[in-house]
Amino acid sequence: MTVLHSLNHIYKTRDVIIKNNAKLSRADEQTFDFKDQGFTRPKVLIILPTRNSCLQYVQDLILLSDTEQQENRKRFTESFSIESEVISAEKPADFRDLFGGNDDDSFRVGIKFTRKTMKFFSDFYSSDMILASPLGLSLAIHGAHKKKEDYDFLSSIELLVIDHADALIIQNWAHMETILEHINKIPSQSRGCDFSRIKEWYLDGNAKYMRQTIVYSSYLTPELNSLYNLHMLNYEGKIKNKVLYDGSIEDVGLPLVQIFLRFTAPSSQDEADIRFGHFENVILKPFLQSSDHTGTLIFIPSYFDFIRLQNHLESLDASFCSINEYTAPKEISRARSYFQTGQKSIMLYTERSHHFRRLQIRGVKNIAMYGLPDHPNFYPEIVRFLGVSEGKCKILFNKWDAIKLERIVGSRRIRMMCDSSKGDTFEFR
Repeated sequence: MTVLHSLNHIYKTRDVIIKNNAKLSRADEQTFDFKDQGFTRPKVLIILPTRNSCLQYVQDLILLSDTEQQENRKRFTESFSIESEVISAEKPADFRDLFGGNDDDSFRVGIKFTRKTMKFFSDFYSSDMILASPLGLSLAIHGAHKKKEDYDFLSSIELLVIDHADALIIQNWAHMETILEHINKIPSQSRGCDFSRIKEWYLDGNAKYMRQTIVYSSYLTPELNSLYNLHMLNYEGKIKNKVLYDGSIEDVGLPLVQIFLRFTAPSSQDEADIRFGHFENVILKPFLQSSDHTGTLIFIPSYFDFIRLQNHLESLDASFCSINEYTAPKEISRARSYFQTGQKSIMLYTERSHHFRRLQIRGVKNIAMYGLPDHPNFYPEIVRFLGVSEGKCKILFNKWDAIKLERIVGSRRIRMMCDSSKGDTFEFR
């Protein structure tokens, strides 16, 4: 549907300009005052996470565009595909969907449409549509020399589509913020545009209020709430789909003890320090003081919290290993072996590492979640590391985790668990 919508916008825009050009060519005098153009040609910007997702989008474009020729199609296909799939069928479906095919996250391509032809790799200023990853487009904006930025090609975007936004956040949302900061700005150069035909809202600097923005995400995050509030400014309004969750806790499928421990954080600014203190006193110290804390996995959503906890364990001379998103494959194998055989008692494991690898960690006897995962599917995947053991999973949360918590425990339970009068400990089996 989005592909069809974007094509419809491009074709209608082009048809209006062609018809007006014809009227002007037939007129004896300049009697027409057409306002039908922007500063630059690109009207549609599609943001995607991987080359494979771009390939799938383009395949639909070709099918629906009804063009007779596709220039540079072979080059595009070779650049955005792989010879054979390398992902194991044992990986979860959402992982295979996101990382299947060519999973490179640095790309950009301009597409130009004529009546019979669709041209790939057209210059941005000659393109009707731009498909890119946040990283790829951010590099295009900054250019080879950071002192000379080029973002005029974003000045007249009228349709912005952000697909798989949840995956883009885990990649690096700062690149997406760079794009949002530079879109619909008045260009620094005229670039041959006919000012007499530029729409008034462009000249007045109001293009951002006319742009339609469509965001697809598996779940809501603070970053997406910020995007919604600060960058979705269309004068006709905006909508956000509200989802009622059953809770991914229902997918654990094993009779495991899961204890949610609530702590109070008066403000989001103090939350990180209070969380660390609460985790140390309520979870970590009892684990370390127990007669046998071998097989303790600590799941950590944030890399900054990971570094903090890693430094703390080092200061305690604790027996631990770690796997994060930057850990080399050899180090991962070594850490998994040490942990499974009990040579290391504790493993630190980050959410981004799980996102990019979906490892199966063996030897887990107890789990401590320093915080809730953003992706609700990660919760049952991590908890199931316990297998059929008698171990427990303890999870820290506070009111600032409400949108994450709702996806895990369900919309029915969220209000009760955030209500301070209901206690601070909630146990599920």
